[in-house]
Amino acid sequence: MTRRNSPTVKRRRLALTLRKLREQSGLSSSEAARRVDHDVSWLSRIEIAEVRPHPNDVRALLALYGMTGDEAEAVIEVARQAKQRGWWQQYSDVLPTWFATYVGMESEASVLRIYECQMVHGLLQTEDYARAVFRGAPVPMRDDEIERQVALRMDRQTILGGEEQPALRVILDEGAVRRAVGGAEVLRAQIRRLLQESERNRVQIQLLPFGAGTGFDGSFTILDFPPLPAPYPDSVEDRLVYIDTLTGALYLERPAEVAAYATAFEQLCSVALSPTATRDNLRRIAQELAA
Repeated sequence: MTRRNSPTVKRRRLALTLRKLREQSGLSSSEAARRVDHDVSWLSRIEIAEVRPHPNDVRALLALYGMTGDEAEAVIEVARQAKQRGWWQQYSDVLPTWFATYVGMESEASVLRIYECQMVHGLLQTEDYARAVFRGAPVPMRDDEIERQVALRMDRQTILGGEEQPALRVILDEGAVRRAVGGAEVLRAQIRRLLQESERNRVQIQLLPFGAGTGFDGSFTILDFPPLPAPYPDSVEDRLVYIDTLTGALYLERPAEVAAYATAFEQLCSVALSPTATRDNLRRIAQELAA
């Protein structure tokens, strides 16, 4: 399985599909579970992507909902893919479950809209900058844990630069690029990395300057996922919002929630510097650090 084929995203899409088909059939989750010989909570956990169902169970549910043929086989194939291991599971010793979910989704997103108000986003960090971030984290880590976290962060960056690279739109608050994480030299190298990344075709970086007089209280990421190919039934573009916390994460999926953050992102884009002006300002900050 490639880095861009995420069982996490497949499990989420499968959950959404099964829930929609059940609702269209007029069955409750407890009744549907009972009719395929499972306990009442089993299907509820599948429909929130908490449990990965066996493909045979998915086949039984689809038959119950009246779906057969090529569409049913497409759903069953996604169920098989959802049971595979993600590449990130090699880091399970340092990767909490709540963040593993995000890494899996990031791996297959088609568009990432990111606002960072404190630090440079992990997908754009240098090794030294990432190492300094983990060393300065509020929760202390052992040196070996830090190195594992850095390796994971660098591995995540393999989605950049390939043929299937997601579109990356990043807004960085000026404070995020002026905060001296790791010291002046580390920060200067990090700014050079931002300048390099900003030249990629599918990467757009905008700086939100102090002079803009506005901002947003907290970083967030909006992830878009591509539709599954036919004959997968009723496949549509999918989107959610991820918000990181100290000990967990929030995943916002309700249309009103996602729309609010999408509007906030576009408003921030409108007051941030253009990509060209951003590069000019980043060069200026790097020169100040050199001096």
